[in-house]
Amino acid sequence: MKVSRGIVAALLGTTMLAGAVSAQQSPAAPAPTTQQKAEAARDFMKLSADGAVAFRALHMARIAIFEADPVAAKKLVADTRAALAKAKVDSTAFMKAEAELKAPKGMNAASSAASGPAVAWLPIDGQLTLGEDFVATPAKAAAVAEANKHLEKGQRKEAIEKLKLADVNVMFTMALAPLDRTMADVDMAAKLLGEGKYYEANATMKKAEDGVRYDSVAAIAMPQKAGAPKTQ
Repeated sequence: MKVSRGIVAALLGTTMLAGAVSAQQSPAAPAPTTQQKAEAARDFMKLSADGAVAFRALHMARIAIFEADPVAAKKLVADTRAALAKAKVDSTAFMKAEAELKAPKGMNAASSAASGPAVAWLPIDGQLTLGEDFVATPAKAAAVAEANKHLEKGQRKEAIEKLKLADVNVMFTMALAPLDRTMADVDMAAKLLGEGKYYEANATMKKAEDGVRYDSVAAIAMPQKAGAPKTQ
């Protein structure tokens, strides 16, 4: 799965994929910790609209170069820089080490994400997926259908509440851009465009797109089922 294709296809298009499988959740998985619950609640509601605009403009700038339109490319890169500047102060970025990101199967986890310091990640897109322990009973299938209707209207809280009441386990996957690294790449792309180095500028913008990573958190905290009482 190419990063740019996923970003451009559905920026901020949080949807429920009925029948989708989360690679990070299993029937025997422990209940989320208090910290994980807080992360899910925070990140789920705080995607960066400015970050999404920035990556859309960035991809369009690459297309402009391909179509031999340097004037449009420069304008779009300028738009990207402006949107990223807004995103930097929109309170959506959060700190996390890259090695701690949990990407679902089919999405680009870093092949060798070594342990390193936490960096600022900008959540530019998000998607809901059903847990792999999902069993489509009539009640749960109906809850998913109702949740989809809410999501189509942008009613995320209502969708989550509907799924929670039906005991449907859901993961939230975010597309994350490393904020400082992305801004540095875009600044370099602007410099290269100004020097007429269009091939190098395009490669630098591709590097920024390829830098996007994915992380999954529990969108709904499912209670642990009580075990059988201990015998004396």
